[in-house]
Amino acid sequence: MQGLERRRFFRIDDRLRLSVRRLPDDQGKAQSAGDLRSSDIMLEMDRRIAAIINAARVQAPAVAELAEMLNRKLNHVIDTLELRDELARRAAFREHEVVLSACGLGFETRERFEPDERVVIELLFSPDDTALRILGRVVRCATQAEDRHLLFVDFVGINPGDQEFLIQYIVRRQSALLQQLREERESAARAEGRNEPE
Repeated sequence: MQGLERRRFFRIDDRLRLSVRRLPDDQGKAQSAGDLRSSDIMLEMDRRIAAIINAARVQAPAVAELAEMLNRKLNHVIDTLELRDELARRAAFREHEVVLSACGLGFETRERFEPDERVVIELLFSPDDTALRILGRVVRCATQAEDRHLLFVDFVGINPGDQEFLIQYIVRRQSALLQQLREERESAARAEGRNEPE
């Protein structure tokens, strides 16, 4: 096994805040194209609004000023709504015990998923709340009880920057966990040494 394949099996047990949601069939592919079209449309509208305002400055300065104020107000409303959406999205995050690798994730969920379903996984990493949004494919969903399922997801189309972030995070967490284990063993050994009869 080479490179990333070897890293595929490098996993840690951790606690992370995350959210998961289903994607309708083929939405994963359409999502990036849809975002691009939406961005292009907004850019074109901004250009046309700017051109109209510039023309109105010469012919009707008061109308140009009104159009600029309405445009700024609309942009402010959009920014506020996007902020509310982001806050609501983050409120939906729950902390889970996870098995994490750079290629996938396993965790317990109340919802049942089917193999090969497409999902969006959003992960929040402490201490600075770095967020990753990753498309995934359900590999397996093992039922533990009526409302408890173990969900295993492979990341699909993860960008190299996000994958490298995960690799670095896993390495740092494993180092910290190993250090903590060493300290606990040393502390226990010292305590045993003090309790030995002289």
